[in-house]
Amino acid sequence: MSRTSRSTLAATALCLATLLGVSSVEAYTYRACDGNRIRWDRQWDNRWISTTSFPPGSAWDARYQNAMWHWNNVRGSAFNFFVMRDTDGTHNESNGRSEVYLDNSITLPTLAVTLVRYHCYWFFGLHYGIDEADMGFNNNIGWNLGQLNYSNLGLPVSFEGVALHELGHALGLKHEDRWLATMNSNYPAAGPLGHWREWDPSGDDREGSRLLYPDGIGEVDIAGSVFRSIGGGSSALVTSPASAARGSTINIQFTFSNLSTTTQTFNIGFYLSSNDFISKFDRLIGTNTGAWGSPGFTGTFTRSLTIPGDIAPGQYWLGFIVDNSETTGEANETNNNMEMPRPIQIN
Repeated sequence: MSRTSRSTLAATALCLATLLGVSSVEAYTYRACDGNRIRWDRQWDNRWISTTSFPPGSAWDARYQNAMWHWNNVRGSAFNFFVMRDTDGTHNESNGRSEVYLDNSITLPTLAVTLVRYHCYWFFGLHYGIDEADMGFNNNIGWNLGQLNYSNLGLPVSFEGVALHELGHALGLKHEDRWLATMNSNYPAAGPLGHWREWDPSGDDREGSRLLYPDGIGEVDIAGSVFRSIGGGSSALVTSPASAARGSTINIQFTFSNLSTTTQTFNIGFYLSSNDFISKFDRLIGTNTGAWGSPGFTGTFTRSLTIPGDIAPGQYWLGFIVDNSETTGEANETNNNMEMPRPIQIN
């Protein structure tokens, strides 16, 4: 028989769907049929993007396709999304096409809804799989089509961030609320990674996609983040002081995610910078040697740092660089640098 599950991303409230069955391995969750993972048998899906809601070439279209690109480029997973154009301005939940559109019927706190139609039945053998995954975005709220603003995690909402989450549902993943993950049920979920605020599936989400659609390709990548889990699928920014005296010792929180297919060991450098781009040319004020993370690991830690006593008073930025010695040979080096989400005034 065919079933439809409704998965939503909420602004503040927790909202989970009732399903046929849920299996869990480590963290990420997925639908199951008699213990079998429900997924796309063909390992790909055409996304029929409404040209009425998201005109080709528009910022909407570019952000949605960028979110697709990030899922498509998870090494170790063979799954791919493809772009199609839906030009008739309508959508249907059971026409066999995965349609993407702005939806006027959605109200807060729900930001978006993904309706996954799948089957699980016995007919001379067990038959199961995803058939369709329609996606509606709340057209009654303000959307941000640019970078996420750390000083305002409410409205307007990052369209690309929500799209990344909903696409995770479309490929077969469910909510994961036990720790930081793109598939957390509350916005902004895991948040973007690195200084450039790149919306990318976190380590846990990548492991889920690899489990559903394994291809055996390896990936090495470690990323920094300024988000932390606060429980119940919610996240918040890491903490750091707004001010400090020269020579004093302060504490900061920092988060890193191992996006790799294997366990990685690396160093982390902590820096003080005159601007918000943390680089190895800035003042090194601490090092964690031999940090490590298993595949899919994302964690938040606290580090004590001493403010140098010989610097001039003024506004600075604290931050860190994962793998600052560049010994792991990462596929992506642009997500390692991470400044704290607020400057620090040093007196």
